[in-house]
Amino acid sequence: MRKKAVLLLLALGVMSLMSLPALAADKPVYGGTLVYREASDPPKIDPAFTTDTTSDRASNLIFETLVFNDPDGKKILPGLAESWTINKDSTVFTFKLRKGVKFHSVSEGKPTLNKGREVKAEDVKYSFERLVRLKSPRAYFVEQIKGYKEFTEGKAKEWTGIKVLDPYTVQFTLEYPFAPFLAVLAYHAFSVVPREDAEKWGKDFSFHPVGTGPFVFKEWKHDQRFVVERNPHYWGKDAQGNRLPYVDRVEIRIVPDTSVAWLEFKKGNIDILSAIPNEYYKECKGLYGPKKLFVERPWVGTYYIGMNTSKPPFKDNVKLRQALNWAIDRQAISDLILMGRNRPVKGVLPPSMPGFNPNLKGYGYDPAKAKKLLAEAGYPKGLTVEFQFNSGGSNRQIAEAVQAQLSQIGVNVKLKELDWGVHLDTCDRGETQMFRMGWVVDYMDPDNFLFVNLHSSNAGSKGNYSFYKNPKVDQLLSEARRESNWNKRMKLYQEAEQLIVNDAPWIFLFAYTTSMVHQPNVKNVVLPAMGDYQIDLSRVWKTK
Repeated sequence: MRKKAVLLLLALGVMSLMSLPALAADKPVYGGTLVYREASDPPKIDPAFTTDTTSDRASNLIFETLVFNDPDGKKILPGLAESWTINKDSTVFTFKLRKGVKFHSVSEGKPTLNKGREVKAEDVKYSFERLVRLKSPRAYFVEQIKGYKEFTEGKAKEWTGIKVLDPYTVQFTLEYPFAPFLAVLAYHAFSVVPREDAEKWGKDFSFHPVGTGPFVFKEWKHDQRFVVERNPHYWGKDAQGNRLPYVDRVEIRIVPDTSVAWLEFKKGNIDILSAIPNEYYKECKGLYGPKKLFVERPWVGTYYIGMNTSKPPFKDNVKLRQALNWAIDRQAISDLILMGRNRPVKGVLPPSMPGFNPNLKGYGYDPAKAKKLLAEAGYPKGLTVEFQFNSGGSNRQIAEAVQAQLSQIGVNVKLKELDWGVHLDTCDRGETQMFRMGWVVDYMDPDNFLFVNLHSSNAGSKGNYSFYKNPKVDQLLSEARRESNWNKRMKLYQEAEQLIVNDAPWIFLFAYTTSMVHQPNVKNVVLPAMGDYQIDLSRVWKTK
């Protein structure tokens, strides 16, 4: 879903399912249970409210969008829409739905209200309007659709920019050309859901999810396992015409402790292990790499520490924020804790994101400069700050390393560790001083990192957890998303990113790397460029 590829797709208009990668040479086997490890319980499953990769991994098994990404992130492929057309100025997108696609007829082993009926264009319109009605934190991703403001403010009864032309045709009209629009529609928030079940359960739809995907919701034992079973009526097929999915059941097993997860994998109790623990990384790569069971690739994501610019001590104190950036030895943390896997970054965009600026002027490691700036910021004797982070992975080790390095310039850091869901909620509400956060790609465009995370209109749950505000940055980012010329867009984004780095609302740390290991009897495991949370488990099978 890279931007240049997306622009090409705008010209082509339609992609074919035959663009999907061919299956491995082995003949697929049906049946069995696939066990996938997760470090924490998914906070939400309802696509209207899932804003994190943990939730995505589970919800992607159940729900589907009009279009989706190919594994390399370079193409947009048909999903519930079998084809689409785009007008000359890229403001009208018309989608033809695939006929015969049905909603799940059961959920949790019980009949659904929709009774397994066929998906129609009205369902697409309803699903988009539902996002606004429920105040979904990601509804604004498509604020370019005509009538968004009026519908959001309750001045209109329907979203006028979304039209049902016939039972299988839905049309979106934009207020202005928006280059990433097609890519945005692949984002999971825009999954199609049945009105009957969604309205029956309301906010509890997250615990009774019903979609059109390859798997049907079976069971959720919180903090233990999330289970789905094969959808016998699924429309999807592989390149040879075989029905998907292959496995009968997928169990996402919640194993918070990395040591336990690694031992369980080596015992064969876990089929796929992603986010390889750093302490076992070399062992894992050495054992399974030669067997071609270990896969790794750069992940389009950034690991950072945010500073809440809406409250003291970071409010209106650029020098303090800059001081903390100069005090961090990113390379040392990467080498000693992360096995050198994650590359230090100077700014917001990871190297694999289109628009990445290799000439960006960022922060190195200079404790003397950090102390000088700290004094100029009004803290010659140092200060105390609270750093909140979520449990799991190497977050505690990184937090302790940051704590130690900041202590060298006189900053006393008090650590606060929370479960992921609680951590996310407090960041949404701006109840932090410093916080650990990561952002991985939703759609392959700089807009997804810069506008979503750092435009002032997105303060809080929309993504700007630092509550950062710079009118010039807002102006540049707004102009960039309306600009259709690729080179001009990138210039605007790079200018905005440099201003953001200068303002230092984040301590810029690392670009992610994603890795995964699987058992020998697990076949056709493809690690997507956009991260393991987008892995297509419907195409994975077990030989025994």
